[in-house]
Amino acid sequence: MKKRIFNSIILFTFILFSIIYLEILFKIRVLTISFDSNLLRAVIFSLAYSILIMFLIMFFKEKTVKRITFVLIVLITFLYLNQEIYSSFVEGFYSITVAGDFTLGLSFFNDYLYAFRFFHMFYLVPVLVLYVFSRYKIINFNVEYCTLKQPLLVLSLGFLTFFISLQTIDESVQELSDTVTYSDMDLYTYMYNSQDALKKFGLLTYTQRDFFSIFRTDPLSELEYEVLLEDYFENQEPHYSNTYTNIFRNQNFILIMAESLDTFAINEELTPNLYDIKTNYAYFENFYSPLYYRSTADSEFLVQTSFYPDNNVTLSMDTYLENTFPYTMPKMFSQKGYNTYSYHDYIDYFYPRSDFHLQTLGYDSYRGAYELGLIDEPYEGGLIFEHQWQSDLEMMEASIPDYIETDNFFVNYVTVSGHFGYDEDHPIAVKNIGIVEQYELDNDIVLDKDIRYYLSANIELDKAIGYLFEELERTNHINDTVIMIFGDHYAYGIDKDKIWEYDDMKEDGDDMDIHNIPMMIYSKSPLLKGTIYNYMSTIDVMPTVSNLFGLDFDYQRAFGTDSLLSDDNIVRFADMSFVSRHYSYDSLSEQYFIEEDYEILENDLVEIYHQIINDYMYNLIVLQYDIFKEDTEDTID
Repeated sequence: MKKRIFNSIILFTFILFSIIYLEILFKIRVLTISFDSNLLRAVIFSLAYSILIMFLIMFFKEKTVKRITFVLIVLITFLYLNQEIYSSFVEGFYSITVAGDFTLGLSFFNDYLYAFRFFHMFYLVPVLVLYVFSRYKIINFNVEYCTLKQPLLVLSLGFLTFFISLQTIDESVQELSDTVTYSDMDLYTYMYNSQDALKKFGLLTYTQRDFFSIFRTDPLSELEYEVLLEDYFENQEPHYSNTYTNIFRNQNFILIMAESLDTFAINEELTPNLYDIKTNYAYFENFYSPLYYRSTADSEFLVQTSFYPDNNVTLSMDTYLENTFPYTMPKMFSQKGYNTYSYHDYIDYFYPRSDFHLQTLGYDSYRGAYELGLIDEPYEGGLIFEHQWQSDLEMMEASIPDYIETDNFFVNYVTVSGHFGYDEDHPIAVKNIGIVEQYELDNDIVLDKDIRYYLSANIELDKAIGYLFEELERTNHINDTVIMIFGDHYAYGIDKDKIWEYDDMKEDGDDMDIHNIPMMIYSKSPLLKGTIYNYMSTIDVMPTVSNLFGLDFDYQRAFGTDSLLSDDNIVRFADMSFVSRHYSYDSLSEQYFIEEDYEILENDLVEIYHQIINDYMYNLIVLQYDIFKEDTEDTID
């Protein structure tokens, strides 16, 4: 009996230190490491999980315990390693809902393997140590219970330790005027910020809370939420007319969301059309496209609805397909007599755009790669491992005849030519690689391979823009058409260090500034020219467009803002960080920054932080209960 107890202590110690080691390594690699109450809390949680693991495995015989231990250590190691690699792609952390996308994720398995680096080997230390300790009998797996009292004792100790862990979570809230504030216990309960949850509770606790969130019930009824929402919307700031109101009224509008269009893609020699718009028309220098869990699809959701995507579901575009959104750009343009069209030069493999654009958003027409004749056969299910990204230029050539001879058109484009990976297997990049290689020779430079192929891919977008201008000129629409072009997200298919090295517009090492990407508007209006310094993000696109075109939009019932209304607009990120012209907050470091001589108190920024959380929570209620459906039904009645 004493020997088994000794064996149990050795095995328990190994499991505990393995979890603590992985937790500290993960914090160092992905978050921040400091010896504070957050780390202590994570250690106590790790202690509780280690005891509960021992409670389970001590029911089994020696060989079974050995197998279970190896499987558990491998799974836990994979959890930490996988979260780091995943965050390196999208700057976020996956949840249990990602299981619904597992098969689609296999499509990028090669890119996943490519993301492995030497330092990732350190995650394998617990597995290697376990193998060595097992081989040389340092760990003995003969730990089966000897008496009936032992399981009860271990279980009680585990729950007691877990209870102590919960007591370390702060339940107090700050008193901030009329703003609802949130405690660390609220974060533990609702998991509204995955980064903060990981930082304050540890990855295993984040995973535990993520799993049990499936079974969480809402504390209020739907009717009670409706009352709260009505009060919330009524208290939102109203919209006021400004210098830019109605300046594009009755103009045609072409909206282009360009795949991975980043600031360093705009080059006078390689992308002259984009460069011309940037330098001679309106360029929004402080436009950001915050990266959410589903990257392009979530940017699309933000732009087209002015709602934040729900990080608790696999895909907002799919989950809320049946929701009622009374204010979308195609619906508002249709009300003004416009014909509305949407195009994308790929298939519905990742996202159900055909249904979302027609059914949910309300476009008159949607055509993907098959309908445009860019691919020979429609997608009928199954895995695709080699994605043949299509030509933006060919999409323009195939789509422009649909609308170019009509009056009052609103056209939405979602491009794909700039998609990663940037190598010799990228069909569009290969098509234009000679142009970039000649550029290197002419300028006596040698570009990094990823940068070279990235620029090659974006030449296709520039060609598409050039062709669009030719057709607008040919049909005399060049003077009555507005074109807005922006990136869906930064070029995250390229390592950040490479971007900072090559891109002279971003602030090196700034993880918020990395999301600063191009937004430009071509128009003949003299009122919107030059560099626009107002801060703006994807969720602000629809309110801003509504103001420019004089659309009938209820600004108080959306979560974006007309960015031209004020020069103090706030850009909000998925981790609740924010940045504006005069101040910012970094959620990871928990540091506030206020511009010198700008009159605002740090306590005011704390209030903004909690208001951002509050907005996001109300945003989720609207989506989850389809609140606007009731408004629509009342109108019909």
